[in-house]
Amino acid sequence: MVEKKRLVRVVSRSWKSWRAQHNANTLSLIHIASLPDASRCRGGTTLTLVGDTWLQRSRAAIRWVVVAATVAILFRVASGHTSELRAIDLDFDIFWMANAAAATTAANLLLPLGWRQILVSFDQALPPGPAVRLWCLAQTARYLPTGLLAIASRLQLAAKAGVSRTITASSLAIETAALFGWALLVSAIFTPSIALPIGIRWLLGITCALGLINSPWLTSFACLRLSRFKKLNLPKPHARSIVQSVALLGASVATRAIGTTCLAVGLLGIDSSDITLIIGAAYAGVAAGMIGITPAGLGVREGVMTAILANRFGLSDAAAFALVSRAWEFGFEMVFLVVASWWGRDNRSISDSDKDSSASDAKL
Repeated sequence: MVEKKRLVRVVSRSWKSWRAQHNANTLSLIHIASLPDASRCRGGTTLTLVGDTWLQRSRAAIRWVVVAATVAILFRVASGHTSELRAIDLDFDIFWMANAAAATTAANLLLPLGWRQILVSFDQALPPGPAVRLWCLAQTARYLPTGLLAIASRLQLAAKAGVSRTITASSLAIETAALFGWALLVSAIFTPSIALPIGIRWLLGITCALGLINSPWLTSFACLRLSRFKKLNLPKPHARSIVQSVALLGASVATRAIGTTCLAVGLLGIDSSDITLIIGAAYAGVAAGMIGITPAGLGVREGVMTAILANRFGLSDAAAFALVSRAWEFGFEMVFLVVASWWGRDNRSISDSDKDSSASDAKL
């Protein structure tokens, strides 16, 4: 009887140990199946793939809604100047407008390339095509209120491309500071003393010039202080890449100034004595718009530009040119967005196909 009880205990223990081992193996298989697939960087379950597809479609829909909202805001601004536009007979010189189109397109290209060079300074390089596409897609949200959606959009798109959010936020701050410095410098040089006193012009010009020249040291100092006090993982940026990025952004500002001047010649028929006035008014409006709380400086930029040009061209002509220059810039931004989207997408698909072909060759 005692031997039978011992036998039952042995069988029971062996059964419990086998059952526990079986449950552990089953749980491990379930856990492995739910882990992301390393080759695709996606979840291994069907529900995860469906969720990712839904998120991609939602993001694409939001981007198109942003573009539509941008168009609506622009037409709303235009409707407020309808009476003034009807009283103006603008000239359309095809030669100068073609030059303005070429300069505006070049300026739109130099901006994302300058931002990409900031990423290079932090060892977070992106190919030119995807970098331009990412920058343009994020910029479409800058016409929405507060402009915070543009920042969030760039953070999200850059993170999807493999750039850390800390580096992206730092690059946004550096890019904005550089563009603001260039805009103030151009305003200080070209804005007439009637609109901006000579003492303020000298102070702004010297301060901005020193800041732009010392931008590598200032950027390194700011990153070091943030790393210490905010406990952020910010590497020290490469000074040469920062210089290149500031130069590219400055080239974009200069090229856009040339485009604005060509547009003024083509529409208003200005002479050489009005060139400095046009450039000063345009970038005084840009600088004021960057400070203002309205999305993309809508209203603030046009108001400053109109106020500076009104003494020379009259209120109606100045307001009309300010509105036309904004519409011109917006139109070329949308065209450039379409081209940049296809450029970045083609480069990405080619790189993906190269990776797939190399993987298949390795398997063979």
